[in-house]
Amino acid sequence: MRLIINKKNTEFKNAVSEVKPLLAAIIQVLAEDNLELSHLLVDGVVVYQDYEDYLSGQIETIAEVEAITLELKPLIEETLNSAFDYIGNALGLLKPLAEAYYQSPGPDAWKRLAELFEGLGWLLNTMNRIDQIDQLHVFILNYDIWNEYVQTLVDLNDKIKELEQAMLNQDHVLIGDLILYEILPIFEAAEEKLRFLVPTGGAHVS
Repeated sequence: MRLIINKKNTEFKNAVSEVKPLLAAIIQVLAEDNLELSHLLVDGVVVYQDYEDYLSGQIETIAEVEAITLELKPLIEETLNSAFDYIGNALGLLKPLAEAYYQSPGPDAWKRLAELFEGLGWLLNTMNRIDQIDQLHVFILNYDIWNEYVQTLVDLNDKIKELEQAMLNQDHVLIGDLILYEILPIFEAAEEKLRFLVPTGGAHVS
């Protein structure tokens, strides 16, 4: 079977014992060429996860494995821009959401809270993925401020756990307090950090 990555071709035997060396070869190219793996294209089938299991299960018939990659710097910049715009939009929604929980939250308030949880999870996930990149300081405009941004989101993770507990207890007032007095200030701090990290120079893209 043939591995194709970044215009480089390498041949491997169709054997389970070759799967780990193939994946190791992909990791090596990613590190050498400052790339991020998007997904694998295995004989035309898109595979986004569990690469080793999938390749091992199909190993006898695989002819070609293509690693689809993304350049790190544009990927990081695009992700930070998205985070900056998400936080900017969310800042105007958090206070009304908190106020809804000080009253009698209806289905719309719970829907918006679920969307907030989804956004918080995305922020933390993208932060963790970027923070794990080797030699990240090469790609980040200000590495010291990046570390401050990471710490800000670590604090956010703690507040998410408190918010989850408040939801389990149906404590509407506490939910409102956490959104207004804990999460909102963290979003404001995160936005200020991101102003120094995004290529747009701190201007939200409408």
